[in-house]
Amino acid sequence: MSTAAQKNINFTAGAIVPKLILFSVPIVISELLQSLYNSVDALVVGKYVSSAALAAVSVCGPITNLLIGFFNGMSIGNTVMVAKAFGSGDEEETRRAVRYAFTFSIALGVAVSALGIALAAVLLHLTGCNDEIYGEAIVYLRIYLAGLMFTVIYNCGTGILRAVGDSRSPLFVLAVSSVLNILLDLLFVGAFGWGTAGVGVATILSQGTSVLLVHRLIRRRIRSRAVALGETWREGRRQIASSVSVGFSAGVQNALVSFSNIFVWSYINAFPTAVSAGIGAAVKIDRFVILPCKAMTMTTTTYVSQNLGGGQYERARRGIWYGLGLSAAVTALMSFPLLFFAEPAAGLFSDEPAVIEAAVSMIRFFLPFYGAMVVREVLLGYLRGYGKTRIPMILTLLAMVALRQTYLALATERWPGKICVVNASFPFGWTFAMLFLLCYTLLIRKKMWRDAEKTDR
Repeated sequence: MSTAAQKNINFTAGAIVPKLILFSVPIVISELLQSLYNSVDALVVGKYVSSAALAAVSVCGPITNLLIGFFNGMSIGNTVMVAKAFGSGDEEETRRAVRYAFTFSIALGVAVSALGIALAAVLLHLTGCNDEIYGEAIVYLRIYLAGLMFTVIYNCGTGILRAVGDSRSPLFVLAVSSVLNILLDLLFVGAFGWGTAGVGVATILSQGTSVLLVHRLIRRRIRSRAVALGETWREGRRQIASSVSVGFSAGVQNALVSFSNIFVWSYINAFPTAVSAGIGAAVKIDRFVILPCKAMTMTTTTYVSQNLGGGQYERARRGIWYGLGLSAAVTALMSFPLLFFAEPAAGLFSDEPAVIEAAVSMIRFFLPFYGAMVVREVLLGYLRGYGKTRIPMILTLLAMVALRQTYLALATERWPGKICVVNASFPFGWTFAMLFLLCYTLLIRKKMWRDAEKTDR
């Protein structure tokens, strides 16, 4: 592993900012490709099928995000476990941690596909999906969920690679699978006319390819096997239990926020189909803008975990300031162009004026609130690096679920038929989550630092 490790980024020594940039840039590009990957389905059906097909794919988004979010949150515990082992410099311990984590990800992947398929119809009904789009939506959702195991295993695998400081290999894998997904989407939908079923099948095939590539990269990185069911069951249960205790809160948080979004879509689906399609397009565009936030969440968690594992406690503390500065700067650069190019961006998804109008309205409403998203995501990454997940989970759920749903219930009754009321529910949740997490971090930061030093010693 020593030769491969030279290509990895070790946050425990050297200049901080250049390493954060070198580590986060591939993640940003990977997240960009991932968002493009997820948006291509909507782009293709919106252009080649109909606005109803676009609405059908869009309404499935919160459901797939719910399941992916839960198990990706669970994988955060694996990332922390591997990053600490890597930061300690113990190569054999790192190999064991990687084997336990990747084996566990396979079990998670199988579970999420089985659970998703079983609950597909129930979850789709919760969105308030109307009869016009239900038939296409349920076909797409079931096919997508059948291959969701590959998505979970891939994301867990890339988390393992990033935990050992390798953020470039996941970019290569995602580039290959994204190009494959685009080509298959165009083939199955544009040439074969398979409609929403075609984009679902394309996703399964491309994600399956990405899993094979990630598995090979992990084996090369540790110079050992990556899957060890017997060893993980016999010797790794304690480590897996520890990682689950860290990741469970993050998983529940992601899942419940996505579950809350399902109910938000029940408000959105009360509007005409063109409006639902426009909001679906706007949400896809929004995912591109917040890429630096998401990337810096992962970078900050890895940075803090490695430094705690290596006993570099002061370096770990400083990670939050670098994360906030870098994330804010890049998010501003990505969001500013939408002031002028919101219409062309929305036009990529549909040519219908009503769809474009709804998308532009939501995009421009979001722009002033991205600062709250930046602070929220970096704080979450920082706290997770220290193993603090339960209270941040509760605070995030309070803002993103309880308060946001209360706001929607009261505001839509007070101002019925106003789409701006629904648009406001998203930044409403971001802002309160940021405020809650900021207060919590300020209150517990000194005790958190002391406890981390005692535990690692």
